[in-house]
Amino acid sequence: MDKYILPDIDQLKLIDPTSVLEKAMERVKQDRASFRVQHIPIEEMFTSAELMDLRQCFESVSIGEAFVNLEALKMVFNQMGYNPSEERLLQLLETCGKKDDEDIISFELFARTLALTFEEEAEKVSTSSQNDNARDY
Repeated sequence: MDKYILPDIDQLKLIDPTSVLEKAMERVKQDRASFRVQHIPIEEMFTSAELMDLRQCFESVSIGEAFVNLEALKMVFNQMGYNPSEERLLQLLETCGKKDDEDIISFELFARTLALTFEEEAEKVSTSSQNDNARDY
């Protein structure tokens, strides 16, 4: 055998390449959303009127001056029409930078968690409308 000619190698194929790409894109979207929600100032995520409304909601259930606990946070989310499970809420908080040893949630962490929730909801709407459009053709 000529030493410069490589032997044939069996061809590899993905069984479901579309699914592999979709999962990879979903991970990238989640990573980008996590990065944005942790690093972009909240003043750039919300308008001043939205921040004022969020502050009022937050202060309506706050403990002392500037914090809420998980139960109060669930109440605020419910008042806003979101009903995440406690497990999901803890995941959102962790994604937004909450440390395990923190029992209290600041306004900034609350706002970031809400921004992530809004982004996820918008993505769901966008994805479902794309799927609806794809079925129309």
